This record gives sequence, structure tokens and C-alpha cells, in this order.
Amino acid sequence: MSLFDEQISQLLENKLEYQDNNLIAQLSFDKNFVGFKGHFPDRAVLPGVVMIKVMTRMYEMHHHKQTLLIQIKKAKFIEPIFEDTLSSFFIKSQETDAGINLLGKVVKSDKIIAKVSLILQDV
Repeated sequence: MSLFDEQISQLLENKLEYQDNNLIAQLSFDKNFVGFKGHFPDRAVLPGVVMIKVMTRMYEMHHHKQTLLIQIKKAKFIEPIFEDTLSSFFIKSQETDAGINLLGKVVKSDKIIAKVSLILQDV
């Protein structure tokens, strides 16, 4: 497992909640999080790919299985997440013949700052 995957898994450990058909995790990324490296040197911003990885890892940890990201159907990143900012990650999933449809959003201070629609496949 890469350092990136290991740090995300550690952040999610014991933080997953299931509520109103949503899997939820409240997270804050400190300045040492590897996902900030190089994005951007003067003001660290959490990359969108990290938000997507967090959501797929939430699904994997909750369902105790590994997946492969097949398609990003939609991804909209409205506001940045900076270091030490508490953000809530929400996902809903539905298994279909075509794969696992995953709808996710990130909320900061009661405002939606990112929305994604993904298709995953069991490995």
C-alpha cells in the first residue's frame, strides 16, 4: 500500500458513520499529508483526485472490498480545501450490472464544495 493510500486509510479509521442512506466521514488533513506535496507550494490545496480517492476508500472500507475506478461521470470542485480544514465527505452507492454507482459530495461549513459521480468495479 502506498503512503498516500495508507494516510487516507488512517484518516478514515473509526470515522465512518452511516446515516440517512449516506456514508459520512468528517476529516481534516494536516500539513504533512502527502496529498498536499506540490499542490501548491505557497498555499497547500487538497487536490480533487484526493477527494475522489477518499470517497472510493470510504466505500471500500465500509464494504470490506477493493474496487477499481472505472469512470468519473461528473466531478465539480467549487471551493478549495486547505490544510487543517474540517470537511464532511458523504457518499451514496448503488450496485448495478454496470458496476457500483457512487455519488459523493464534500461539505465545508454547511456549504457543498465538491460533487462527484463515479462508477467503480469490484476487483
